[in-house]
Amino acid sequence: MAQNSVLNHGGRYLVVGPTPEPAEGTWHSSRLVVIEFPDMDRIREWYDSPEYRRAREIREGKVRVGMLFAEGTPPEGFSLGT
Repeated sequence: MAQNSVLNHGGRYLVVGPTPEPAEGTWHSSRLVVIEFPDMDRIREWYDSPEYRRAREIREGKVRVGMLFAEGTPPEGFSLGT
């Protein structure tokens, strides 16, 4: 359900992996997911969409989620392969 809502709002999964291995500091999650959206407006549109709201309701009380929205641009000369 959440995956379809991401794709329907222009997002794409860059990283999905089990158990990140912290090199410094601590990490209290068993999973890491990095999703790219075209811009902050699109990510907010996705987050507030009925589809993703439903996914949040389903997982409520069952899964602990930490989420960050970060805006940025690749360093000069850097390409994400798009």
